[in-house]
Amino acid sequence: MAGKPQVQDEYLNEVRTSKQPVEVVLLGGRAIRGTVVAFDTFTIRLRCKRDEILIFKSAVAVIGPVREKS
Repeated sequence: MAGKPQVQDEYLNEVRTSKQPVEVVLLGGRAIRGTVVAFDTFTIRLRCKRDEILIFKSAVAVIGPVREKS
């Protein structure tokens, strides 16, 4: 499947280019909200408020759009 984009890459690129806020839930249960700045094969760089953090994809349980509480 060389040359074919992976589903995760398509999703991460979409939320990165649209600057859509996402919530990343780590395997330990901690949730982090921010916008995707960049990503590669093993990591996601996330901007949270004024800081940027590097998250290893192997530590991610779920990633999805931020939903406002109703």
